[in-house]
Amino acid sequence: MEQSSQQRGAASVLSMATATYCVFRRGSYWLAFPTTAVREIMPRPEMVDVPGTPRSFVGLCHVRSEFIPVLNLESVLPECDQANDTVMLIVDDTDTPWAILVDEVTTLRALEISDAPAADILNTSCVVVGWATFGSNVVQVLDPYRIRSRAERELATMWQSSDQLPPKIQRPAATHRTPVKRPAENSTPIRRNP
Repeated sequence: MEQSSQQRGAASVLSMATATYCVFRRGSYWLAFPTTAVREIMPRPEMVDVPGTPRSFVGLCHVRSEFIPVLNLESVLPECDQANDTVMLIVDDTDTPWAILVDEVTTLRALEISDAPAADILNTSCVVVGWATFGSNVVQVLDPYRIRSRAERELATMWQSSDQLPPKIQRPAATHRTPVKRPAENSTPIRRNP
């Protein structure tokens, strides 16, 4: 039986204490993803805004022949302050990659993780699953699968909402035209005298 991304996320939380993490900063907050979830780190590419998407989406970018959705950390971490967002961190997920924008990626290292106070393995709305220290900084360990899941739920809700559907395109009212009368097939043509 195949595991869902929520079950994988919960399983990864259980084994966090021995894993290596990608530590990054966004604004004044230090955050971390398991290194196994990180595919690539690169400078922020050009983004395209996608109309009709919720605030959890920054936009869409094109990297090496792939369109990658870029998610907004502010939508899942309300306490996360404004940032420069100059670096893109691409997450390698089961079916398609996605990305987040951060200010800097600092290191890949093993962190000693303690459970986050609000973390509940079965509560998928909480994306912070643990805490660690890096130098003198407190690092919030994030579950990337929960971030994606929240963004997907927000997108599905928005697209299912009738309030968010684009207005129907209406054809302009037809201008008044005099209909052209065509002779019937069985009628005899009218001859005019010259």
